[in-house]
Amino acid sequence: MRCSITLASLLLLLAAGAQPGALSFENYASEQGLSQNSCYSIAQDDLGFMWFGTQDGLNRYDGKSFKVLLPQSGWGSKLPAHYISSLFFDPDKKMLWIGTIRGACIYHSAGDSLMRISELYPFAAMLETASVKKIVSFKTNEYWIVTYNKGLIWLNTKTRSIKSFFDNDDDRNNVNDIVLHKGTIVVALAGRLMVMRPGTAAYTVSPLYNNYRFPEIKTLFSFDDMLWVGTLTEGCYTIREPLGNIANILRLEINALGIGCFTADSAGNIWIGTRGSGIIRYDPRTGQIRSAAHNKYDNRSLGKNFVLSLFCDRQGIVWCGVSGNGVAKYDPLRYQFGTVSNEPSEDGSLPDNMIFRIYRAADGEHYIGTQNSGVVKWDRPTHRFQMQAGTAKYGPSNNTIYDMTEDAQGNLWIASWGGLMQLNRQSKKISYKPGTLPVAQKLYALIKLKNADSLFIASENGPGFFSIRDEKWHACPDTILGHSGRWSPLTGRYLYEGAGSELWICTVGAGLVRYNYKTQAFEVIKPISDISMYVRHLFPDGDRFWVATDNGVVVYDFKRKQVIKHITPGPAEASKVCYAIQKDTEGFFWVSTNIGLYRINPHSFEIQKHYNLGNGLSFLEYNTACALTDPDGTLLFGGVGGITVFNPLQLRQNHFSPVPLITAVKINEAAWQPGGNPALIKRITLNHTQNFIAIYFAVNNFSNERNNQFSYRLKGLNEHWSAPGPANIASFTGLPPGKYVFELKSANSDGKWSNGISTLGITILAPWWQTGWFRGGMALLLAGAVFLLVRRRERSIKKEATLMKQTAEAEMTALRAQMNPHFVFNSLNSIREMILSNENKEASHFLGKFAGLIRATLDQSGKPFVSLRQTIDHLTRYIEMEQIRNGEFTSRILADDDLDPDEVLVPSMLVQPFVENALWHGTTAGRRNINIRIDFKKQGGQLLCIVEDDGIGIRQSLKNKVNGSKTHHSVGIENIAKRIRLLNEKYALSCSVHIHDKADLDSYTGSGTVVQLLLPFQ
Repeated sequence: MRCSITLASLLLLLAAGAQPGALSFENYASEQGLSQNSCYSIAQDDLGFMWFGTQDGLNRYDGKSFKVLLPQSGWGSKLPAHYISSLFFDPDKKMLWIGTIRGACIYHSAGDSLMRISELYPFAAMLETASVKKIVSFKTNEYWIVTYNKGLIWLNTKTRSIKSFFDNDDDRNNVNDIVLHKGTIVVALAGRLMVMRPGTAAYTVSPLYNNYRFPEIKTLFSFDDMLWVGTLTEGCYTIREPLGNIANILRLEINALGIGCFTADSAGNIWIGTRGSGIIRYDPRTGQIRSAAHNKYDNRSLGKNFVLSLFCDRQGIVWCGVSGNGVAKYDPLRYQFGTVSNEPSEDGSLPDNMIFRIYRAADGEHYIGTQNSGVVKWDRPTHRFQMQAGTAKYGPSNNTIYDMTEDAQGNLWIASWGGLMQLNRQSKKISYKPGTLPVAQKLYALIKLKNADSLFIASENGPGFFSIRDEKWHACPDTILGHSGRWSPLTGRYLYEGAGSELWICTVGAGLVRYNYKTQAFEVIKPISDISMYVRHLFPDGDRFWVATDNGVVVYDFKRKQVIKHITPGPAEASKVCYAIQKDTEGFFWVSTNIGLYRINPHSFEIQKHYNLGNGLSFLEYNTACALTDPDGTLLFGGVGGITVFNPLQLRQNHFSPVPLITAVKINEAAWQPGGNPALIKRITLNHTQNFIAIYFAVNNFSNERNNQFSYRLKGLNEHWSAPGPANIASFTGLPPGKYVFELKSANSDGKWSNGISTLGITILAPWWQTGWFRGGMALLLAGAVFLLVRRRERSIKKEATLMKQTAEAEMTALRAQMNPHFVFNSLNSIREMILSNENKEASHFLGKFAGLIRATLDQSGKPFVSLRQTIDHLTRYIEMEQIRNGEFTSRILADDDLDPDEVLVPSMLVQPFVENALWHGTTAGRRNINIRIDFKKQGGQLLCIVEDDGIGIRQSLKNKVNGSKTHHSVGIENIAKRIRLLNEKYALSCSVHIHDKADLDSYTGSGTVVQLLLPFQ
């Protein structure tokens, strides 16, 4: 006996005729990263990740991306096959059971890895090769596996037992489903229902009905007191308690024959997935049915009509696996905004999606101004639209409708690009009101004046008046602004009449303008024009205007003539253009923009919420002054995609905000293998070279997930939280050694932050040379080095003191050697003879030269270095004094032109001894007329001084000395060499001297001596 729910069917059909809009979905397919587009099974694990088993791979979704496991990949290598037929998550053991057409395996959540059955349960190794249709558990440690060809398998992991049922030739291929209903395990066996009754050692099997057969059963579902039976050919059956009574079997008339799956949502609705007719949602309390089917014109419809799997997650979101288009997600919070738009497949839909005006007449009728379809009448109860003949065209061109108003007779006056139109709503007749004035064309806005039988009209060519009674156009008086043409930049886009015949004109080019059409007073509101010259709409609120501009919203007190608040929506880089403003019944203000809708708190002026595509809007860009509030509190905003319709009181908030999870870590751009689930790892330790770290994260909140926000900080590096944003990666480069704690929090689409935070401790070890033992050793080493340096410095100081003493002695020795008493005696004796010979003038002259030589010699003897000019001057004075003794020799001193005599420094009194030796040892009693040449030259980076004479030569001079000639105390070469050595040591110089007899040099002829003195530039 089969019964159908005839009365209920009638009620359901009636309900279907008045049902609200179709269910809307978000679709995830291969374009979004799903491995394949037929989803046979769905599950959610303990961390909240969603798992999808497809015909080609297992997928894990974290709200940002899909992670795919395939047998040929490393992470999925233990999958028995790529075709995933069943998923079941065991919350007690935190394991995901995975069934494939070639066997089963297990995903271990804590280890973030797959395991073979035999690794955990060796006695159940047979499951690794069983073709699995479904895996489920009704009791801890007990699992039921429905197979394609081995009947039903029962597994008890505690008793290490495994047993097969229905494994005979007749039944092994016909077990289709198993369910626990009111404490009874029911199995679907082709067209029969069987009951598994627990025994002392194992279960026993008995039929639920002995004399009743169903059409082939595909699936079973238990909800409250009803068992749901889905068949392949005759739709859906329900069985009420008690199950054994055939009279309680009823067939549900749902206009679908093939049933593939069931689930129940958090509101108590039954979701029925059909095999070709989409989804049916049934409310068992009211009998109301809503259906969902694929619509190729609507990307928010169900992706395909063949439904393979259904699953309701912990948020109440229903996930639908379909054949050929992946997964469809129904989020109760996602599409709370209704959209009225053009539906090509539906008669009577909105003919044009570009909406410029929404107008409600005094009698409650709605009219829509469109870009290309003229004026459209909107029947709100039936959601049907009717174009108003004659308004869509102006001549051969499309006519754009920008504004509407109504006169006392109920006629509509319409501002259009083609001019002014009147719509007689009784006769439905359209008439144009042409004029010769510029204002009569290209109209943007109009208003029926309260205190005059006229329209005030704003056009692209400025404002003007139209008399309704006379049907004549009138220009604005020139006296309003003082001269003609001043109105031309004031292109009005919205008009509002306040008290006392005052018009407020929202203009594009002059900001907000106040104009009294009785007194002709005119004023540009400078506080607003200073913020923006482009004003698109205003909403009056007591003594304040909420003004929509191209630079945000301005709250203006028109009584006190001051700006109360300037509100700029969105981040700094976002568009600030605001198109229209409405106020809801709770007092919040709603603003339409280029990037969605904003809700603003009227007291704090804070933006409380930004609504975008992620919140269910079907488009983001709205149009100027295109908004309306219905008496029931419904808000309507028109834009480029039709009309957004919603009641703010009915918007539900998302209160679900779980703790975010770390999903992966990269170290030095390489994936980190933690040996466990990254979400459960609490600390990692790295060496000093592993200091480029990228941390990936997600939050398993799948309601409007594109609007989830993250904020993080790395304690130990920065105590400040990052600015909230949708990015799910945090990167840190060049972290120094130390201990850090990464902290992460998230907010849902409604801005509710998670109660807890996720943390990951990070320790970066110091290199060995920065460790304590190394630093201690280095401290000891440094102390030893300092001790040695001090000792060395002490020795250096002593050596330097000794060197200075030796240098001083050498200089004094040189001084005495150069200015010996014999030379002084001879000089003074010569001067005396001049005086006795009455040569007083000559005596005075040479006495002055002698005094100058003595003074220069004493002055230079106290300096280590003197200039080249001073050296030449000293040599000249010395030679002049020697010529008193021997007037027969000649001399000359030359210096290269590229030598600056005042900048080049020479060791003091180092050259004079060589000139003295030439005069005293290069001459003989018989030959005193020698020639002495002194040259200073630049050779490479050194100064070369050459003292050359043509005397007897150094070789002959030495012989004479040996033979006993001691007429002059010689300035010894050894003494000069010692002084040069001391100079080199003390001043780190590289001075050298070379003395040659001309006979030893090929480049010279004759006799004489050549002295070459090399000195570094000082």
